[in-house]
Amino acid sequence: MRDWIELDSLHVVSDLHLGGGAGFQIFGSTTELAWLIDQVASARPPGRHALLINGDFVDLLAEEPGMAFDPDGAVAKLDGVWQRFEPVFAALQRLLSTQDRLLIVNMGNHDLELALPWVRAHLASRLASGSEAALARLLWVTDGTGVRCRIADACVVCVHGNEVDSWNVVDYERLRRIGRDRQFGLDVAPWIPNAGAQLVTEVMNQVKRDFPFVDLLKPEREGVLPILAALKPGVHRKLLELAAIASRRAWDVARMRFGFLDAQVEAQSQAAGYGPPPVFAVPYPGHNSETLQGDVESAWRQGVTPISLVRGTQEEQLGFWSATADLFSGRPKHEVLREALEYLDRDRSFDPSAADQTFRELDATIGAEIDLLVAGHTHLERSLRRCRGRGHYFNSGTWARLVRIAPELRQDPAAFERLFRLLDGGTIDSLDEARIPAGGTDHEVVLRRNTVVLIERRTEPPGVHASLQHVRPATGGTPIRLEPAAAVTWTGG
Repeated sequence: MRDWIELDSLHVVSDLHLGGGAGFQIFGSTTELAWLIDQVASARPPGRHALLINGDFVDLLAEEPGMAFDPDGAVAKLDGVWQRFEPVFAALQRLLSTQDRLLIVNMGNHDLELALPWVRAHLASRLASGSEAALARLLWVTDGTGVRCRIADACVVCVHGNEVDSWNVVDYERLRRIGRDRQFGLDVAPWIPNAGAQLVTEVMNQVKRDFPFVDLLKPEREGVLPILAALKPGVHRKLLELAAIASRRAWDVARMRFGFLDAQVEAQSQAAGYGPPPVFAVPYPGHNSETLQGDVESAWRQGVTPISLVRGTQEEQLGFWSATADLFSGRPKHEVLREALEYLDRDRSFDPSAADQTFRELDATIGAEIDLLVAGHTHLERSLRRCRGRGHYFNSGTWARLVRIAPELRQDPAAFERLFRLLDGGTIDSLDEARIPAGGTDHEVVLRRNTVVLIERRTEPPGVHASLQHVRPATGGTPIRLEPAAAVTWTGG
């Protein structure tokens, strides 16, 4: 039996983050996205063509009221998102009305409510506009298994990427039970959010009302946190609330390393005071629930606190935030901060050929026989040869805004001071329009990469071609267009 979807081409986008009210939206390319969807609908040559939204299609964490999981209010929130981004949804309706076109939606970690049957049915009904044929062209993946398809002889697997992120792991089994129990009219167990959702709804949503850039600037630890500490003395104390969230993440890290706990061990761990119930993950080879319980108990007896288990030495980060805040005395903040951000001159977050943690972990997890492995989640595009097998890895980046502090901006005191003033309470609109001269170039403060992974069957030469592409906005009389984003591509027979 075939276990893949047969296609002639696949366009993969991710991390659209449609959501949020005015001034709170990190997506800002409605016209370009609608254009891309229409391009898939009118694709040539004839064949079976698909658009995959590979996670974080809508951003329900950005909707009011802010909740990590909202089964009761999700339908109303979706309708609000539809109204604000109507041209995108209208284009999706046109795509689904086209024969031999598929829309595949893979759930991410900002749109968990799509796993609930009544939420999914409501959105599907609106997208299909009452057409059974259109409804049949809409495919959902909401259980963490990813999307597997075949284009000519190439085997393609697409996952969102949060599957290997201990901040944003998802308990798919608990989601299924919540949907089932609600459908059956039974008591519904409470949802326990992961650390990432807690961070967004309990801390960052409040901070970004004053500092919208916190959702946009990469890298987060080396860039966002020192700048926040400099801009507002009280912000770093707010960030110290992450200590409790980090302890939850530590529990998820332990669970990801050693496997999931069954109900009995879950109850025992809570009674022992080790933390909240863990969430689902693929069992770690050679470990079971009893092994994990023993490992955690042993660490506890040796005085290892949950926070110290967190990758990236979270304790050191918390200390760094406090120390950063203490630096700002006597000298102008922007001068001290400019020196403190020297690391960013060497940062490779925006280099599509740089291996990152998501690539390394997914590459190690996914079988070597998979020719093309595609992820999102990080908001940073990637194109790399796989270490396992002969295949290739792509990250489809994001359609959300991005902010990067280029070395030329950091090294120029006047340019950096101007950037600092913009970040200090600047609105999304002011950041969108800003251009700062430095090093002989006018630097855009906000980047819109609008990244697409394009995988297509070709006849000349015969085979499959895969590449990163950018959807460029219309400028100076030039229409919207799709352009290669990186020289590194993959071609298979």
